[in-house]
Amino acid sequence: MEDNDISNSSNQFNDDGDENQIVQQLLRTNISRNTKELFWYDIRNFPDSLLIEILARLPVKSIFSFKSVCKHWQTLISHPSFCRFYYSILNSSSRPFRILFRYARLPNFKEFVIRLGTEIHSSSEFSVLFLSTPEERRLYDQFSVLSISNGFILCCSWSPTFVYYFCDPLTRQWITLPKRGPRYHRCKGLITRVNEDHILTGYTVVWLEHFESNYLYLEMFSSETGKWISYKLPCPIPIQLQELADGPIYCYGALHWEVRYNGLLAFDPYKDPKSVRLIPFPDDRDFLSKYLDSSSQLCGESQGTLRYFEVAHGHKQFYLFSMWSMKDYEKGEWCCEFKVRRSDLHSNNLELSNWLLDGWFLPLSFHPLNPNVVYLYCMEPEHIVSYNILNRRLDFACKPIDHGQSLCSVIPFVLPRWPVLVPIATFKSKKKKVKCRN
Repeated sequence: MEDNDISNSSNQFNDDGDENQIVQQLLRTNISRNTKELFWYDIRNFPDSLLIEILARLPVKSIFSFKSVCKHWQTLISHPSFCRFYYSILNSSSRPFRILFRYARLPNFKEFVIRLGTEIHSSSEFSVLFLSTPEERRLYDQFSVLSISNGFILCCSWSPTFVYYFCDPLTRQWITLPKRGPRYHRCKGLITRVNEDHILTGYTVVWLEHFESNYLYLEMFSSETGKWISYKLPCPIPIQLQELADGPIYCYGALHWEVRYNGLLAFDPYKDPKSVRLIPFPDDRDFLSKYLDSSSQLCGESQGTLRYFEVAHGHKQFYLFSMWSMKDYEKGEWCCEFKVRRSDLHSNNLELSNWLLDGWFLPLSFHPLNPNVVYLYCMEPEHIVSYNILNRRLDFACKPIDHGQSLCSVIPFVLPRWPVLVPIATFKSKKKKVKCRN
């Protein structure tokens, strides 16, 4: 088994003697440093409840490695109740995450998945995760992250032809999606369904056409049917999707695309696959933001809630930072959380304090686990900073970024708490059966 791969545990089980030896390694303690005596416990008298308590507090990679100790351990760890117990004692704020740059150039897709693995997130220091080095960007073909849902990723390779993948970065398994026509769809989204035992039950991929129209043309792939279906849906008003290559926002079980000047276009294929909904942005935005397009906006999800953050550039008489949260999703009502001017901001960092009156800030991402933190790119000095909503303080979040990359397209990536094996696909494309790979 590879050191960083938790999905390829051995299926060979040892006898109780080997199991006993493993337990002793877990419980080993020095009774006396002089005599080097060891505490010893017979595995046959070791209660399952205590064993579960110990296993559930180990790193997830170690837990899955111990499934190969014996059949009894595999049964305990594989039972849905173990997963639920693991979730119940896990500190949600300790989950590792990075702001992930969407684009990379790497030699193959397997290497792309490896770069998303657990070792990338082992450091507690915050950073932007660039999947490729400057040297690799000059040599290899391009890959991109299109959408993320429940820790699963929809991504693609760009050459020689577009190939789309559904993958689990924790287990490093993926499925290659069936090809669908020669047309290029810019706006791609992913919705996954996970049951109460945190097991993947299905996923849906949605492709949108990218042009202004009273109709929305989309194609949808479902893992349940293994087929692509085309739809032509009426829109409430003519819409124009954002030109940026950002993916949709997954929240409230639906996909949300930003519509230029109008708000969010919501689509839920499981609730109603034959209609879309337009959610306007907050009404109480500044005049310049609404009509002169002189601000930078960020719309995203944090702790299951949609948030809208705005930075007004170059107009000191207006508020610099403003933020709204979704109050009532069904009614499309927003609630203003705060509006602050430049004079309200402060920083404990002397270099950053010097730029508070004139600095140019670009909103990047909400903290996915802490609703009181927003990350921004301070263009001069070139650093990523965090803004704390409670104390209105700006702090440096990480070291200078990779100067060879533009930060116009990033996405928060939270490492899944528990690996879910991607099921072997049973559907068939026109040419060949689709298989799960790792």
